[in-house]
Amino acid sequence: MMRFFCFLCCLLSVAAAWAQQRVEGSLKTESGKPVPHASVTLRNPQGRIVAFRASDAAGRFYFMLPANAISDSLRLSVNHLGYAKVDIPLTAGRNGYDITMKEKPIDLSEVEVKSRPRIDARGDTLSYDVGSFAKAEDRSIGDVLRRMPGMEVSESGQIKYNGQNISNLYIDGDDLLNDKYSIGTKTIPHAMVQKLEVLQNHQPLKVLQNKALSDRVALNLVIKDEARLKLTGQAKLGAGLPHQYDGELNTILFNKKYKMLNVAKGNNIGDDLAADFTGFNVADMRSAAGNSRPGGLLSSGTAGSPPLPKQRYYLNNSGSLNLNNLVNLKNGLQLKTNINGMIDGNDLAYNSFTELYLADDTISYTERQDIGRDPFLTDVSFAAMANEERYHFNNVLNVGYSGEMGTSALMSNEINISQRLRSRVRNFSNTLEYTPALKNSNVINLYWHLNHYNQPQQLAIAPGINEDILNQGMPFTGIHQATEIPTWFNRVTTSYRLANTAVKQRYRVGMVNEWQHLRSALRLTQQDGTALPYTGSSDNDLRWQRHQLFADGTFEYKKGRWESAVTLPLTGQRIAYRDQRFSLDEQQAHLLFNPLLRVKLMTTVEDYLSLNYAFANQMGNINGVFRGAILANYRSLLANDAALQGRHGHTVGLRYNFQRAISLLFINGGISYNRSGANTIAASIATDNIERTVLLPFENDISSFSANGGISKFIFALGATASLKASWSTSRFNQLLNDELLPFNNIAFMVEPGVEARLFGKVSITYSGAGTWTTSKLVIGEATGLVNDQRLRMVDQSVGISYSPLRNTFLRVNGRHQYTRQPTLRDISYLFADANLRHRVQQWRTDLELNITNLANITAYETYSLSANRFGYRRYQLRGRMAVLKCVFNL
Repeated sequence: MMRFFCFLCCLLSVAAAWAQQRVEGSLKTESGKPVPHASVTLRNPQGRIVAFRASDAAGRFYFMLPANAISDSLRLSVNHLGYAKVDIPLTAGRNGYDITMKEKPIDLSEVEVKSRPRIDARGDTLSYDVGSFAKAEDRSIGDVLRRMPGMEVSESGQIKYNGQNISNLYIDGDDLLNDKYSIGTKTIPHAMVQKLEVLQNHQPLKVLQNKALSDRVALNLVIKDEARLKLTGQAKLGAGLPHQYDGELNTILFNKKYKMLNVAKGNNIGDDLAADFTGFNVADMRSAAGNSRPGGLLSSGTAGSPPLPKQRYYLNNSGSLNLNNLVNLKNGLQLKTNINGMIDGNDLAYNSFTELYLADDTISYTERQDIGRDPFLTDVSFAAMANEERYHFNNVLNVGYSGEMGTSALMSNEINISQRLRSRVRNFSNTLEYTPALKNSNVINLYWHLNHYNQPQQLAIAPGINEDILNQGMPFTGIHQATEIPTWFNRVTTSYRLANTAVKQRYRVGMVNEWQHLRSALRLTQQDGTALPYTGSSDNDLRWQRHQLFADGTFEYKKGRWESAVTLPLTGQRIAYRDQRFSLDEQQAHLLFNPLLRVKLMTTVEDYLSLNYAFANQMGNINGVFRGAILANYRSLLANDAALQGRHGHTVGLRYNFQRAISLLFINGGISYNRSGANTIAASIATDNIERTVLLPFENDISSFSANGGISKFIFALGATASLKASWSTSRFNQLLNDELLPFNNIAFMVEPGVEARLFGKVSITYSGAGTWTTSKLVIGEATGLVNDQRLRMVDQSVGISYSPLRNTFLRVNGRHQYTRQPTLRDISYLFADANLRHRVQQWRTDLELNITNLANITAYETYSLSANRFGYRRYQLRGRMAVLKCVFNL
C-alpha cells in the first residue's frame, strides 16, 4: 500500500507539470546590455495582476502558468525608470519573449516627491520644517502655522503652542515686532522661512540663561539663506462692487545686520487694520511692571460686537502705516524703531432687547442705534538693546496719541436720542533695564519704568432724558458729561541673583509710585440754554496717591525631573485720596503678602506635570472710591459709597503637557480653582429707563472651577491635521439688584473640533467647529431650588474646500453655519458662504485673485446672549454681497 501511494503521488506531480507551461524571456537595451530589476507583470483582461516578477542581474524572467492561461488573453507589462513602458499580449504556443527596452529621458519637472512632514527635537527646541507643511495655495507663514499640529492661531492672530500663549515671535533671533506679531504672520511669505522653532522654557536674556528658570514659550522663524540676501515685498491692488477697494504695499528684508517689515494698507472691505497693532501680552507686561492704566469711563452704547468675523459687519474706510526697522551694530548694540499709524471711519447699526430677571419681577430695555466712529492711532517706539552673555541692556521710549470721535442716533424705549462721544489718549513711557553679570557669575538687575497716561472723554446727549432722576422731573434739552484721569506712574527696582548655589536665589527691593487725578463734570442744558450742574451729586475732583515699598525673594530649585520656584513678596503700601467736595480725606496703610509657588515634574523627556498656586491680597483703585455721579452712557449712572475695596483670593492650577514630536502628537489638559473675597459689592438700581450702580460696603465672595483639554495630531495616512479642544467651567457669585441679594451659578461647556486634510491630490478640506452650552441659575440661598434657570445653546461650524483644477490655479469655497437655541424663543440659524479664485502667473510674478463674500447676501444677523440674570437679544446690520478683483505683484 505504501508503494502504491508513492507511485500515485508521482503520477499526480507529473500530471501537474504537464498541466502548466513556462513563459520566460529576457530584457536588453538596444546595445545588447541586460536590464536588471525591471518590474514584469501579467494582467488579465480586467487589468488585475495575476503574476509578478523582477528581472534578475542578466535581465531574465520567467512565469509558471496553467495550460489554458494563454486563451485568457493575458498581457505582459514591463516598467523600469528610464525606459519606455512595454505592454504586449501573450500568444498561444509562444513561451519565450526577448524584449528590447528603449531608453526614455526622465522629465524631472514631472517627478513629485512625497514625504512625511519633518520635525526635529533637540533639547527644549522643537523645529518644524515649513516646506513639508506648506501647500501650493499658501501665501503667508500664518497660513502654514494654522495646519501645524500643536499650533493654534485665533481669528485675532494670537498664537498658542499646545494650549499655551507664546511670549515672543522672533525673526532669526531678533524681536522685530515686539508683542504685535500678527502683522508678521499675515505678511511674511512662507517661502522665505526654512523652519519654525518652538523655544520651550525660553529665557530671552542671555545673561540669565541657565541661571533662572522659565516656563515661557516663544517662536523663532529661521529665514532661508537666499532670502536674507535681497529685498522682497508685495504690491496689492484691488477694486470691486459695490464701490470697494483694497490696497497694500509691503517691503521685507531680513538679514543679520538689518531687518525691516514695512506695511501700508487701505481698504473698505471690512478688514480691521487695528488688529495689526494688537499686543497680545500687553496686560501681562503691565501687570509685571505694576502699572494698571485706568480705562475710559464713558461709552456711546450698551451692545457689544456680534459673534462673527469682523469683516462680516465692519463697515469701514481705513488706512494704516506699520513701520518696523531694526539694525544690529558691530558692537552688539541693537537699535529698533516701531512706528504705527491708523485712521479709520466705521459704522455699526443694531437693534437690541435686554431683560433683567429679578426674583419676582422682570425689567426690559429696547434699543435701536446707528453709530459712526472715527478712530485714529499714532504710536512711536524707539529701543536700544544689547543682549550679551555678560550683560543685558535695554531702553525703550514710547510715545502714543490716539482717540475716537463717535456719533450715534438711537431709540431707547421709544425715546429718540442723539449722542456724541469724543475720546483722546495721550501716553508716554520710558523703560530702562540693565542686567550685568559679575565676575563670580552672580547677576545684578537695575530697572526703572516711568509712565504718563491720560484719556479725557466727553459725552454729549440730546435731548434731555430721564428728567425724573437727573433734573428733578423738569424737562431739559441736553446732557454733557466730561471725565479724565491723568496718571503718573513710577517703578524702580534693584535685584541680586545668586547663580552658583544649589538653590538659585534672587533678592529684590523696589518702590512704586502712582499719582492720579479724577475730574468729572455732569452738566444739564435747560430749555432756556443754560447749563446747570447735576443736583443729585457734586462733580468729582479726586486726588489719589499710592506708594509702595517692597522686598521679595525668589528661590528656584532643579534636580533630576523636579523643578520648583517660590516667590515670597512683602509689600508696605500707603494709599491716600481726597476730594474736598465730598469731605473725603482718607489715608490707609497696608502690609501685603502675595506668595507664588510653581512645581514642575518632567514625567518623561517631553512630558510634564505642573502645579501653580498664588495668593492675591490687593487693594482697589481710584475707580472704586469716587463719590460724584458719572453718566457712563445714556442708561448707566455710576457712583460709590464705600471705603477702599480690598480683595483677596487663592488660585490653584494643575496642568499636564504631553507631546510626541516625532509622531506629531500634542495633548494638554488642566484644572483650575479660584476663590476670592471682597469687602464691597456693586449694587444696582434698575428702572425701565436707567440703571444706577453704586459700590457698597458688603462682603462678597466669588468662586470658580474650570477644566480644559486639547489634542492635536497629524494623521500621516491621510496627510491631515486633526484637533479637539474642550472646556468646562462653573462660577458662583452674588449680585445686589434693586435691594435684592441674588446668588448666581453660571455653568459653561465648550467643545471645538477641527481637521484639515488633502484629498485626491488636488482637493483639500478644512473643518472647524465650536459648540457652547451656557446655563445661568439663580439660587435661593443655599437651597437647591432654582428660579429663572436660563439655558443657551450655540453651534458654530466652518467648512472650506480647496480645489486646484490647473497648475497655479486655486479655487476655494468656504461655508459657515451658526445655530443658536434658547428654550423660550425661536431658534436662530445662518449659513454664510464665500468663494475665492486665484491664478498665479509665474513669468509675471503676479497673482490674480477674485473674492466673492456673503454669496447668500445676508444683511442682518440676530444673536442671543446670557450672563447671570441678564438676557440679551441683538440684531446687527451686516455687509451684503461683495466682489473684489485683486492683483498681487511680488516685488
